[in-house]
Amino acid sequence: MVRRSVGMVLVVVTALLVAASCVAVWAHRTVLDTDDFMDAVGPALDDPAFSDALADTLTEQTLLALDLDARVSNRLIELDEVLTLTLVDRLEARVETVVDRFVASQAFRDRMPSFVERAHRAAIGIARGDADEHPEVYLTDDALVLDTAPLVAEAVREALGSIGDMLPGITLPDAVARDGPEARAHLSAMLGAQLPEGFGEVVLLDRETFDLLQGTVTAVDRAVWVLVAVTMLLIVVTVLITPDRRRGTVQLGTGTVVSLVVAAALVARLRGPVVDVARTPDGERVAEVLFDSAVTSLHEILWLVGAVAAVAAVVGVMLGRPAWLERAGEHRPWVRAVTGQDGRLPHRVAEHADAVRVVALALAVLVVVLTGFSWVAIVLAVLFLVVCLVCVSVAQRIADVPGSRRSTPT
Repeated sequence: MVRRSVGMVLVVVTALLVAASCVAVWAHRTVLDTDDFMDAVGPALDDPAFSDALADTLTEQTLLALDLDARVSNRLIELDEVLTLTLVDRLEARVETVVDRFVASQAFRDRMPSFVERAHRAAIGIARGDADEHPEVYLTDDALVLDTAPLVAEAVREALGSIGDMLPGITLPDAVARDGPEARAHLSAMLGAQLPEGFGEVVLLDRETFDLLQGTVTAVDRAVWVLVAVTMLLIVVTVLITPDRRRGTVQLGTGTVVSLVVAAALVARLRGPVVDVARTPDGERVAEVLFDSAVTSLHEILWLVGAVAAVAAVVGVMLGRPAWLERAGEHRPWVRAVTGQDGRLPHRVAEHADAVRVVALALAVLVVVLTGFSWVAIVLAVLFLVVCLVCVSVAQRIADVPGSRRSTPT
């Protein structure tokens, strides 16, 4: 009785930990692994809403750098103020058009993923205490900052190619520096004016939030794999502890599928709060695409783990020879053979138990090797191996062959 109660508790806890491990591995890879992060944000970078939002930001920074009000007013000091304001408005509209075209260009779109990748790698490196220099992202006394000065400098250069004749005293270069501080200095010299403090800097996180994130990243790096290891261990312990391993496998597989469905539903509910963080329609659109793209990889993990759990549960049910399966076997001989009701399949598996175990282990290792030792593949390979070992054990008990728990010595 005690063993059965402990087994039920372990089934519930293990099923919940399987779902938690899936979500934790997904979140760790998507947020902290740059390659997986780029796979997730790729669709968002290609979305027109991202280009529109980025163009608005670059236009704002470009107009700030050009300071058209002051420059045009100096040229038209003797003219009517209304005429000056009208000209400024026309020039600002022209700048906006040029920057929009620049952001939509194929050359810029080809460069953007590498810029985002370097920025993400730098931000995670800083969070992990990496001492390397990261020109795209750096930490100040107040915040973690993304330096967009190289992008703004290119946008300014494009704009000056269209309205440069109206702004004397500006030298249009052939190219601008790719490094943030150099690009800012280059741009300042090109415009012949001191740029505002913090020009081109986008605050990613305030210092307090970053310090919290840094501690979280360090803890998550360690905890996520501990969680996976504990989950794998509990799967084995749960199957071994339950009085009836077949029934325990069915319960664990069913509970795992249910917990995965609940986890998917809970993650889906995060979509609204994530989108609400955006402050503009374009930002909301980008957030929606980014969230949907990121969650796609989670769904793949949940589907794969859920499939293994469901197969384990179904195999366990069939090995229990339910009444409906017995009736089907009475009318369909092939059902009896496939499900082992005639005793041949369990007997064959039991006779070659060691060979079946070796083949299962080889297949699990092969899957891990072919998929590049990804953690998802490792988790699935372990689950597959556990299911195979349980099935072999059950087949031995059914066949009552030497080496099984039910066999009696002669």
